[in-house]
Amino acid sequence: MKFIFSCPETGQIFETDAFKMIENKGITEDESGNRVLDAKVELETPCPFCGKQHVFHASELLCPFSAGK
Repeated sequence: MKFIFSCPETGQIFETDAFKMIENKGITEDESGNRVLDAKVELETPCPFCGKQHVFHASELLCPFSAGK
């Protein structure tokens, strides 16, 4: 499965399946009752745009269903 990422250095968007889930604390609920995944995703290969190894919080990942909205 490919996830969609945005390079924090350049802002460019890319897809990759070369990642791993780290610091997975499961699903949490905020004060408003919204459920979110409390985890981080680490790239297993360097970013194709800046060459750095990024780590993203799950909330920073782009949703493919909200593109263009």
